[in-house]
Amino acid sequence: MEVKHQGEWGTVDDLNWSMEEAAVVCRQLGCGGATDAPKRAHFGPGIGPIWFPYIYCKGPESAITECSYPPVKDHRPEGNSRDKDAGAVCSVLEVRLKDGAHNCEGKVEVKRQGEWGTVNDDNWSMEEAQVVCREPKCGAATDAPRGAYFGSGIGPIWFQYIYCNGTESMLTQCSYPPLKDHHPEGLSHDGDAGAVCSDLEVRLNDGTHRCEGRVEVRHQGEWGTVNDHSWSMEEAAVVCRRLGCGGAVDAPKRAKFGPGIGPIWFHYIYCKGQESAITKCSYPTVKDHRPEGHSHGKDAGAVCSALELRLKDGAHPCEGRVEVKHQGEWGTVNDLNWSLEEASVVCRQLGCGTAVDTPKGAKFRPGIGPIWFHYIYCKGPESAITKCSYPTVKDHRPEHHSHEKDAGAVCSGKCCLVEKGNPPQ
Repeated sequence: MEVKHQGEWGTVDDLNWSMEEAAVVCRQLGCGGATDAPKRAHFGPGIGPIWFPYIYCKGPESAITECSYPPVKDHRPEGNSRDKDAGAVCSVLEVRLKDGAHNCEGKVEVKRQGEWGTVNDDNWSMEEAQVVCREPKCGAATDAPRGAYFGSGIGPIWFQYIYCNGTESMLTQCSYPPLKDHHPEGLSHDGDAGAVCSDLEVRLNDGTHRCEGRVEVRHQGEWGTVNDHSWSMEEAAVVCRRLGCGGAVDAPKRAKFGPGIGPIWFHYIYCKGQESAITKCSYPTVKDHRPEGHSHGKDAGAVCSALELRLKDGAHPCEGRVEVKHQGEWGTVNDLNWSLEEASVVCRQLGCGTAVDTPKGAKFRPGIGPIWFHYIYCKGPESAITKCSYPTVKDHRPEHHSHEKDAGAVCSGKCCLVEKGNPPQ
């Protein structure tokens, strides 16, 4: 266990070190629950300062800075030695929903130490269910059933309780006591927690075409809007990508496309820009936030630009430098992360068959104009590059990229089925 303080890595003395302290370390690192709390330099003595002579945690804290400890300084002059460096062994947890009508509803089960167990419903609410739904990529939580609604589980009750604020990406980032079988503490499977999730539909409404307008989300069968608090190009980029509308060119606020009606499902959304759907971003519990003082006068919008695609300077239309048309201007793609997966999507979108090569380093000569993509990450089966993951579409040359790293593609076909990269209808 090492801590960086004042730019220098140091260790923690094992005085008072236990499963409670190790649990907080594992949680802070997103590494699941603690399975062991080794003492006496089990993983070998460290070097540098001993920043903590001890740490005292209750176990549910989200970071060691929320625990109790003396002033952080080098405690070696006080007689502490490297032979007492503390350690931790963590276990990343798997999560699933069991015994529901589909994979996105059911009893919440957690796999630890190779064994599936359940979660007690003490403190269980929509915030905790929201995190569960996000972890298996099931969209938003629509219900948080308690009292073994989906039937009583078997095996350990790993969590006595969990406390989440709703924006965490996984359960192990929430607060909870040390993981163990809580049956001996009087808990029974009659209190097993459950979750019902619903993937969200997204659309743009009241624009001049389907790729611009007010952002609307369908939740529990009803269309509602998104408040523009924290709304920016990063969030708009995710909406545009989800709709297959290319990159975001604007992220209007204050109901530019007119105020919507119905619920305001999102108080805010925070995205990094590369996510493939808003359900993979951070957001509070999905509910009608109008009672909290929000009005449709702050509905968020997005303007997208469907991207055209072509291969340039090859021997035929199905090989060459990858070029993308954005905001009326042709530009290129940086070859960071460029591989067969990304080239396969380019070839498929152009109707050029499969990818047989992925030239990098401007093999087909450096392009001109903007470098629209800093990188693209595709799994391979996508039908268009706009359905892959990528940062905000903009000219990335100010970020030290040059056309000497323009990406290319060689496809198995010799002539494309479409012109100018427009997808076949």
